[in-house]
Amino acid sequence: MVASGTLSTRHCTLSASFETLLKARLAREHWSLVVADLREAQRAKYEIGDFKSVTIDQALDRLVNIANVTISDKDLRRIKGLNRVRNQVAHFALLSDNNPLAIKATVAPAMEALLRFIERELAPGAPDEERRLISRTYRSVMEQVRTIEVMVRELLNSLKPAIAEADIPVVKCPECMQDTFLLEGKGRCLFCSYSPIGIVSAEAYVENVLGKSRYRAVKHGGERPVSNCHWCGEEALVHGLQATATVDAAHGCFECGYFGDYQDLERCTSCREWMSADRDGLTDVISTNCR
Repeated sequence: MVASGTLSTRHCTLSASFETLLKARLAREHWSLVVADLREAQRAKYEIGDFKSVTIDQALDRLVNIANVTISDKDLRRIKGLNRVRNQVAHFALLSDNNPLAIKATVAPAMEALLRFIERELAPGAPDEERRLISRTYRSVMEQVRTIEVMVRELLNSLKPAIAEADIPVVKCPECMQDTFLLEGKGRCLFCSYSPIGIVSAEAYVENVLGKSRYRAVKHGGERPVSNCHWCGEEALVHGLQATATVDAAHGCFECGYFGDYQDLERCTSCREWMSADRDGLTDVISTNCR
């Protein structure tokens, strides 16, 4: 299934295959669940393929909430990460064949999630023809997983000394999702070399690692954990960092490399801008703009 072609082609093939399997499980529950808008579900149109089908996110939501399929939070993140990278490749974004390590690091865990889904949700009760297809898919995916996992594990092991000796926070890379991103200057990933401008990597970290999308914040309310940095002024200061190495940090700027703990920053009592906790003798915390 994913044994040939460029990395991005294989990646897109795997993601499309995953989408097909999710829809197959939905159809086993009820054919109408495959239709994006349930109000427009018509059996005649479904039989001839004349309908808009669910997205991966819709399929996952219906599998969990309607079909009562159990999918772990970790597997949900892996599947959605696979779909995210496929969309980036399709739209000629930052991740392409120029960054094969990031693709491999995303594909391998998603493949594992696919294998578990096949074992639990597709193989049991499958008719003979479908069972043969499942068996072929399983073998092909397993072969790819073993190949990629060996490469990823070896490279990560080689990076352990540099990470252990780092005197700056090391966080999860928002591109390859490995715990190998050094918060130094605008930041760089030791694993996949991801190092865009700060506002891009900060936004990606909030979206992909912290799981807080700008769209949901605008639509449903809530505060985004990214703001203008009080040191460099760029909108690249992330709050709620999940540092994984020897240096802990609660705040970190993906543009200038500033980092600090929860006691280092406070909000202006007037405009709510993040600023240094040094009050300069003031009773209230007031930003420069509000003084």
